[in-house]
Amino acid sequence: MTERQRPPGCSTPGGAELLDRIRHWVTREAELPTVLDRVAAALTDTLAADGCLVFRVTDDGDLLLTTVHPTPQHHTQTTERPGPGEHGLRIPRGFGVTGRVAADAHPAVLVDDHPRNARHRELMGLQPGEPVSRLCAPARIPGGTTVAVLAVFSRRRRAFTRAEVDTAQAVADLVALRVHLSAQATAIDGYRDLRTTAVATTVTMQEAERRRIAGDLHDGVTQALASLSFRLSAAKAAVHAGDIDDAARQVDAARSLADLAFGETRSAITGLRSPILDDLGLAAGLASLARNVPNLPIQVDAQDLCLPEHVGTSLFRVAQEAVHNIVRHAHASRAVIRLAKHGRTAMLTVTDDGRGFEPSGQALRPDGTPHGLRGMAERARLLGGELRVRSRPQEGTTIEVRIPDVL
Repeated sequence: MTERQRPPGCSTPGGAELLDRIRHWVTREAELPTVLDRVAAALTDTLAADGCLVFRVTDDGDLLLTTVHPTPQHHTQTTERPGPGEHGLRIPRGFGVTGRVAADAHPAVLVDDHPRNARHRELMGLQPGEPVSRLCAPARIPGGTTVAVLAVFSRRRRAFTRAEVDTAQAVADLVALRVHLSAQATAIDGYRDLRTTAVATTVTMQEAERRRIAGDLHDGVTQALASLSFRLSAAKAAVHAGDIDDAARQVDAARSLADLAFGETRSAITGLRSPILDDLGLAAGLASLARNVPNLPIQVDAQDLCLPEHVGTSLFRVAQEAVHNIVRHAHASRAVIRLAKHGRTAMLTVTDDGRGFEPSGQALRPDGTPHGLRGMAERARLLGGELRVRSRPQEGTTIEVRIPDVL
């Protein structure tokens, strides 16, 4: 192979063989930690260095040490691999040489480096005041985003050559593809779990809503219709008996029962879908919700927000469930519904002055969640938002939902 035909990294002795091995590990090895362990060891050997640290870039941009070669002494006595973060080294975003390499996506060589982090120095086996030579290469995915940093170190003073930098960078960019693939697979699994939970929660909520509607119809409409039938029968009997006054009284009572049945039916239909929400939007829908709650004054402070229909519907359902909980559980004398925006975030809060509760970890657990919080939390999660609960016994409750990036 001529010099022009050599792939990047092959100018280092053993570079071509190293890249072939890493391509094999990246594409064939099932476990990412195993890939990183092998890469760190092989890169250390190829560059005749003392070791290699591999940092993963977290979602918030910090660097978390996930792989150390050679393995620290206290881990050699066990067969268990240290988990992410168990090495005890996290570098803030953009901090130090490693952080800058991650941020700038360019490799860096330091001949006489003095890392300030005590744990960092310990993992490289440095004595107090002892310098170290380092080569840090960013693991970049297409587009230039850094997903990891490979940091080779040598306790013997040396200036890593351009060829060695090229080798390390070629290795790092191969590793980046596997790290990125692993992160995407984890995200897919998370979305799959979220979908499964959402489907289960939706079915549960549907069944609960059907039971509620059935109960409302039985307690309200069915009873009213039964009484209406009785009154009409009594009116018919009065007519046959020639008692016009009694027949009139029975008809009046029947008419009142018909009005009651109509009101109960309309209330049930509104519970399924608010016409005002469709016609006038979320703010008006919340005001209508508050007006139709008996025996509980509810103040509404709602901005007219231009929200996607599914977001508005979900926030309305959260408010509806929160108000339902207040009526059933809180023994409150008043409540407040607020809808506002903060930047591109929509925020809904429902507050009451009722008896409150202790919002322990059980309040939002998937199993046995009280007060309907699970359904509200799932609605928020499906929209990429979050549900917060603030409550103390005898001090009321606040339900807050934040949906980002919808305005």
